[in-house]
Amino acid sequence: MIFKNKALINRFKKFITSITPKDRVAVIHHTDPDGVCSGVIISKVVERLRGKKIDLRINQKGSVHVITPKTFNLLKSKKINKFILTDLGADENPQYLKKIEKFADVLLIDHHKIYNNLSSKKTVFIKPQLYCKVDPARYATAKMCYDLGGLVIDISDLDWLAAVGSIGDIATKPWTAWLNRIFKKYKLKKYKDLFKTKFGQCAILISSAESFDVKNVKLAFDVLYKAKSYKDVLKSRLKNFRKKIDDEIQKFIKQLKNKAFFDKDIIYYEIKPKYHTKSPLSSILGLKYPHNSVFVVDISRNPVGISGRRSDVKIKINKALEDACRGIPKASAGGHAVSAGATVPKKYYKKFKTRLFNILKKKRR
Repeated sequence: MIFKNKALINRFKKFITSITPKDRVAVIHHTDPDGVCSGVIISKVVERLRGKKIDLRINQKGSVHVITPKTFNLLKSKKINKFILTDLGADENPQYLKKIEKFADVLLIDHHKIYNNLSSKKTVFIKPQLYCKVDPARYATAKMCYDLGGLVIDISDLDWLAAVGSIGDIATKPWTAWLNRIFKKYKLKKYKDLFKTKFGQCAILISSAESFDVKNVKLAFDVLYKAKSYKDVLKSRLKNFRKKIDDEIQKFIKQLKNKAFFDKDIIYYEIKPKYHTKSPLSSILGLKYPHNSVFVVDISRNPVGISGRRSDVKIKINKALEDACRGIPKASAGGHAVSAGATVPKKYYKKFKTRLFNILKKKRR
């Protein structure tokens, strides 16, 4: 890996190596496979450097990427003075992150769009755009944490975790040679569909656990933290949730042609799931229909959750969702050009939907 911003890399090294056993360290991570894997990797880097585990692990709801007042108050009450974020575009609304700077040093490692460069004396702000030429959407945060952590301590035994996070985020295109080495190292068969591999199966288990109940994210973190290899993950309690999630996803896939709205290159699918399956469903459909703008919308909850995909990037999904949400009270959107999400209060959903279709049709011309 070629790092072009040496000053930023040196700031990371200084931050992570200066953490002492006396420091109060918190790690917050996103809830998807990349978020969980990146959180585990950076937490293990901290433990190996200072000889002590992190003091606090946090996750918010999967649709929440910015720091909430609840998280802010928790950090303050736990007397946290070192705060690490992974796979969260918290710079989209940095209000509480700036307040955290008053009592903690901050390290943010993320691969989403840069909304605000939060680099300051108190914050080390790391995104791929700032230190390499790799497409941020294809550089999973788990891989970032693995590459950065490897600069200060040996974490070569955690390569499988970085692979799981990368596969889970469909962020493998630039890393074919690296992945091939890992599959060879563990004597594993590599399939064209990486989700059929052992690492891909681990990613599915993490995703299924989260889809079943967001409270399972802590369980997923703990399982991965204790795991010596992918084998421990595959035989863990995480497998208990997969069948129910798979069954629900397959039900919606079978009903797609009859219940989704198709308009040229747009597939718009409103569902009422029992579990939180809109995101994995949209990922599956996005891969199946790479030249379509795919939206899976959970209309059973308030706020309404929208998950969008566009594999060929002819439409930037994050921009389309952000524009559709603009000016709508308490609506938010974010993510990558190929995959993004949004939440909209139910009373404004019709307005959002009309806007989104107008935006997509305008971009089509």
